[in-house]
Amino acid sequence: MAEAKPKCRLYLQLPAPLTAKLDSQLAQAMAKADAACVLLYCGGGPVDEGHADRLIDHVQAGGAACLVEGDAALAARLGADGIHIDADPQAYARARDLLGQEASIGAGCGLSRHEAILLAEKGADYVAFEAVTASGIDTIDQCAELVAWWEEMFVVPCVAWNIDSPDDAARFARLGADFVAPSTKIWQDGNPSALIAEIESAIGQARRAA
Repeated sequence: MAEAKPKCRLYLQLPAPLTAKLDSQLAQAMAKADAACVLLYCGGGPVDEGHADRLIDHVQAGGAACLVEGDAALAARLGADGIHIDADPQAYARARDLLGQEASIGAGCGLSRHEAILLAEKGADYVAFEAVTASGIDTIDQCAELVAWWEEMFVVPCVAWNIDSPDDAARFARLGADFVAPSTKIWQDGNPSALIAEIESAIGQARRAA
């Protein structure tokens, strides 16, 4: 008998800079929704490592993994669970050498099948397909096609990236995405924790109905 596929879960992205307001919003969201992972963006500038360290401790204490975007050395210093990188095999190799085999290293692959396959073969712990680009271009239908294809062909988990509506989250859960990641823009909503809880509920209902 084939092994049952794990249920789709929530993956949160937290933008830079880290602030007390974001800390509070994240705590509220994690109290209402069961997030599997939280990704911290550093913004390319100086990072308040004391603040980031406390936030990572809070996320891990809540039962979620905490990753750092793009900076393996920072992830190592802070005791994060791993990093999220662009689909660059050399960056992946450097991160794996530094963080070791136990670290979680995921790769953002945009809409590239080739890059997703390459990074999965290298050992990435997940690949992420982008439903909305950083410039706001809607690629949801293309992303859905990729997720459905990946689910049929590969065992490496995939993430539906930048999903901000419950209906879209449910769609990707039904297609077999292992994780759904709302964009960093979700924290600008008037009540982000409620919207995140709604997205998680939609994910759960879709997978139970599958």
